Amino acid sequence: MTGEGRVALTPNACRALVSAGHAVSVQTGAGLNSGYPDTEYSQAGAQVLDSAQALYDSAQLIVKVKQPLDQDIAFLRSDHILFSYLHLAADLPLVQTLCDSGISAIPFESVTGKGGQLPLLAPMSQVAGRIAAIRGASLLFRNRGGRGVLLGGIDGADAGRVVILGAGVAGSHALAVAVALGAKVDVLDLDEHKLQSLKQQYPSIETHLSTAAVVESLCVDADLVIGAVLLAGRRAPVVLKQSVVKQMNPGSVIVDIAIDQGGCVEGIQATSSEQLSYIVHGVIHSAVPNMPATVARTASQSLSSAVLPHVLVLADSDIGQMAASETGSQRVLHQAMAIHRGQIVDEVLQREFDSQ
Repeated sequence: MTGEGRVALTPNACRALVSAGHAVSVQTGAGLNSGYPDTEYSQAGAQVLDSAQALYDSAQLIVKVKQPLDQDIAFLRSDHILFSYLHLAADLPLVQTLCDSGISAIPFESVTGKGGQLPLLAPMSQVAGRIAAIRGASLLFRNRGGRGVLLGGIDGADAGRVVILGAGVAGSHALAVAVALGAKVDVLDLDEHKLQSLKQQYPSIETHLSTAAVVESLCVDADLVIGAVLLAGRRAPVVLKQSVVKQMNPGSVIVDIAIDQGGCVEGIQATSSEQLSYIVHGVIHSAVPNMPATVARTASQSLSSAVLPHVLVLADSDIGQMAASETGSQRVLHQAMAIHRGQIVDEVLQREFDSQ
């Protein structure tokens, strides 16, 4: 993906897999943009291969950061197990492609922990939330096309207004940065308990149960709107309508973290690390699907730490037998599986697919 620099497993993670008796292959250059040269992988006991095709040919378990792109599809085999961020509900053509290949696919974002938490999505949500606030603040600069607002304000000047749609992991981390910058922050969510918790932690903010009327009343006056709405395994709901965007001040900014799942802003288009934003109705829109790649080393370290225990379980397991397993780790991975040997096994995804 454009601008991608993350790697799913660091050399230390590969060393752990090799120590556990597994053969590990890494595509040459996979870790370079995260600061991990091929020599570190070799020293960890991994085999460095010259091409993606060679890697797919040699491996059964494919661990990568993002979904397969066109150049990967031809290399997929029916015995492959794909473990990565996939966001399939927002990319139903990819679902069909993966089914046609006959593979099994387990999305990182579907692995669920205690209390319904998403332990493999959380690290990148934390990073994306913080980047969204920083990026939004910089896009407000006049030389970036923004309305020339410093979010924190200074003596004799108003602080900027930030509206955060969603009080989950990404939204709360965006909030932390916005508050630290000194912005005036409003947070919206459907979960009153989340809002109460954030209000206790950040007394200066305003919290609101989300309704269409509240979204409109707050967003039209916002300098920065951050979309951080998540429905696990589903396409993101549209929360911010174009009719509201049209009323926003020229030079205001929208950063949609939910673009991986289709976006929570009506009609928003994905942007990239090379082309961060575009302007519609005078409002700057930024929606980079792989936002954490901007800080590839930090993101790779966090992601690798989170996924390694699950990779060890998958490498030790017969995927066909996981459903009958009594071990918690195998059962968690089985429940997260979206596609098994070319068949959709996730009920929510099946409904999304059937409704297309």
